[in-house]
Amino acid sequence: MLKGLSEQEIKERNLNARDIEIHQRRILGSLAKKKPTFIKILDTWRLDNQGIVPREYIDLEGSAPVSGFVAFIPAAGAASRYFQPLQGLRQTLAENHAPAIRAEIDDLKKQGAETWPLPQALTQLLQGGQSKFTQKEIADALYEIDSPKALLPARKGGLSFLKKKRDEHGKIKGLEAEVYVAPLGYSPKFEQHLGLDRKADKNLLFLEQGSELCTLRFTRDGLPYRDEEQNVSLVPAGHGMLVRLFPTIKDHYPKAHSLFIRNIDNVMDEEDACLVDTELFLRQHQEVLTSLKTIRQHLAKDAFDKASQAATEVQRRFRNERKDQPAWVKASEDPFKTLWMLLFGVFHCPDVLALGLKDKLGEKAALKQLFDRPLNALGQVPNNGKDVGGSPVRAEHENGEVSICLELPHASSEDRKNFLENPATATHFNPVFVAAEIPEDNAVYDLEQCPFWILAEKNIRGTPVVYHEIVLYEVLGNSYTANVLFPEIPRRLFQPHKTLLDGVKK
Repeated sequence: MLKGLSEQEIKERNLNARDIEIHQRRILGSLAKKKPTFIKILDTWRLDNQGIVPREYIDLEGSAPVSGFVAFIPAAGAASRYFQPLQGLRQTLAENHAPAIRAEIDDLKKQGAETWPLPQALTQLLQGGQSKFTQKEIADALYEIDSPKALLPARKGGLSFLKKKRDEHGKIKGLEAEVYVAPLGYSPKFEQHLGLDRKADKNLLFLEQGSELCTLRFTRDGLPYRDEEQNVSLVPAGHGMLVRLFPTIKDHYPKAHSLFIRNIDNVMDEEDACLVDTELFLRQHQEVLTSLKTIRQHLAKDAFDKASQAATEVQRRFRNERKDQPAWVKASEDPFKTLWMLLFGVFHCPDVLALGLKDKLGEKAALKQLFDRPLNALGQVPNNGKDVGGSPVRAEHENGEVSICLELPHASSEDRKNFLENPATATHFNPVFVAAEIPEDNAVYDLEQCPFWILAEKNIRGTPVVYHEIVLYEVLGNSYTANVLFPEIPRRLFQPHKTLLDGVKK
């Protein structure tokens, strides 16, 4: 039961009562134990230990052309970090103080702001030499500073990130449609920005990050935080909640089998080479998924001999299967042995999960359930020796050992130093370049079944608050939930624009 919150409040705010109950329970448990939500790293996955597979990891001879993918782009992010150099200007604009605005503009010009990829109103503001500013000039500049990053130029005088993504998607083979996640209420603005009638383009869909994907801020006693008017405080529950949108995408595009996920600000530079790289990444995912579906079909009919033969064929074509199998798998007999070896050698199946299901359901049912999990491939970029980011690791969690694309907030300072900040061990990182199967049953991503969450801590007007977050690439990239692959991809596929200067340098 929820503590400190009425059913009426939940309904009024369109919250998911079950989610909030899980969030509150987990937060109370973590605070009571005074235990951080770190996940212990045992080792990183690399090419040399076969945890990361090479760029060309499966034989594609005779494979079908790539098809059936939907581009899925989280585009609800604000531009506060991107526009950090403009925050002083924003404050003076909001105060409508002309001398201070002029001083900020002059200072920005000294920093080279006239070369930055700024939108139209801000560009005109910088180019002008006036000492007075109209209300329209101020309002237009504030609107641009506060706009989602998707609507801002990727380069000076160039396309916005949103238009650039649409242009790229038009050239990528195998994309059936595009889905963008916009901030709440921004879908019409995205449509207007693109200058099109969305209803006339059935292959374009805008979804919004609404209250159903949010959680509450809690005080450190585990009760909902309330402001001076006693209202609760909503906050996005992390982009891991975007998996809740997968069924909607499936409804719109029933023939699609997988999502192709990238960040809105990761744009292609060496376009021809990047398109070839992308097609290879998607085609290999599709080929593994086709084989996986064949195995599922045989298992559904209890045709274990045929399923074993299909698994053997995958192993024959796969170029980097891990050999470290549990003793009980090595001692098992066919047709089951080959199926277990594929799960462990290719898809990072956790030993504790396999044994638990085997004991609970029996061997046949356990295999069916494990192969039914979605196939998710999370591309990994070679580390240049200076990168520190989410990385595929062997980790120890309360449920046992797991392979997971771990994000930095889940790593202790010691593990960061020993693993993620050490170029010898952190050979690759996750740039958000993902092919994720759209599951037939989204219950696989049920929140209760995903133990990987972050206790976020903030401060509101002097009051410490906490809330529950889940990260999309941990939800998709953990081997409890999914059959995961970590393929290496070329560095050129990672061209993020995190600051305005990135748009100048690139």
